Amino acid sequence: MSKPSKLVVGWALATISLLVCGAHPTSACRFNVREVGFVDLGIQPYYLYFFFSQDTPKDFVSSFKEISDAAFMGSNIASEIIDVNQQNDHPAIKYLAPAQARAFPAAVLVSPDGQSLLVPIVEPNRPFNETLSSAIDSILTSAKRKEILQQVSKTYGVVLLIEGTDAQENEKAKQAASAAIKQVSSQMEWLPKPIAHAPVLVVAEQKSLREEKILLWSLGLDAEKITKPHAAVLYGRARWLGPMFVGEQITEDNLTAILFVVGGDCECGLDQRWLQGTMLPAKWDENLLQLAAATLEFDPQDPMVKMEISWIVRRGYYSYPDALSGYREMVADEPEVAYSVQRADLNAERSTLNAERYTLTLYLIAGLTVAVLAGGLLIVVRRGRKNL
Repeated sequence: MSKPSKLVVGWALATISLLVCGAHPTSACRFNVREVGFVDLGIQPYYLYFFFSQDTPKDFVSSFKEISDAAFMGSNIASEIIDVNQQNDHPAIKYLAPAQARAFPAAVLVSPDGQSLLVPIVEPNRPFNETLSSAIDSILTSAKRKEILQQVSKTYGVVLLIEGTDAQENEKAKQAASAAIKQVSSQMEWLPKPIAHAPVLVVAEQKSLREEKILLWSLGLDAEKITKPHAAVLYGRARWLGPMFVGEQITEDNLTAILFVVGGDCECGLDQRWLQGTMLPAKWDENLLQLAAATLEFDPQDPMVKMEISWIVRRGYYSYPDALSGYREMVADEPEVAYSVQRADLNAERSTLNAERYTLTLYLIAGLTVAVLAGGLLIVVRRGRKNL
């Protein structure tokens, strides 16, 4: 296949821009999607809940507060201490059963979308402070998350490829991801705003998945159950954009369509549930923030920048009123029924949102195809006129 001409590429990007902006080109904002993704608008954080009972040593409680407060500073993770005897009506109690917490003290990590994970913080013959610190470190960082944070801070974005168990499927997925990155890299001059560095590929090898349990959990995956390769696009402040592609869905066209959105200058026309997606649990230290600010050429923590982008995001929400509906408490006579209903409701919402993301991806690909055909036809017509 011959390389598409600059004219064809320009038509393609113009079509994608119209799709992304909801056919309102005059509403384009001065930030691109990548830039908006770096601004912290105070979205709901991850929560590490510490549950203790009357039998829990008091120094365990004080140690948890001291260690977690210090560790989570500058991260998108908050902590809360709950006395199960005195606060048995606390809203977070509902997470104990799904996480299968049977003894206290217990720690449960809860994501902004409501999924929960039991985090072991007590081990026999090991000091509590030591096990707690180790557990919190695993929540905050991992080898792949470090790599992802470094790359999204200075580049266009990251295609995260999570290997499955079949070597041939993994290689096919890598080739598709690499081809998508090459395609976007070759067309960056057509972007509405310049981005200095092209997207990069980060591979989570099958052998490393156990050490990336928190990363995978935050993406809705179980490290023990991954057999097919998975791929996701991450950008800005380690935000997940678009659907999770699995197996045969990992194609050059699918990934290219999502990557082009990152470079778009009119994010306000898309459903903000789609753009303001899951952020990886992570800590952004001063070095990362400075690196991001240098590549953005503005400070994403500046109050005026936050105010402007907050207005843009809220304007997008008005077009999608369900985006702010939040969590709805499920009421049932039996606690176990309430937990099962809550989990089913959560899974249904996540499946629906992923389907919406995938459908929008298909529309973007369709627009790209139409643009390429239109551009090619225009070239043929122009060449025909020249030959007359």
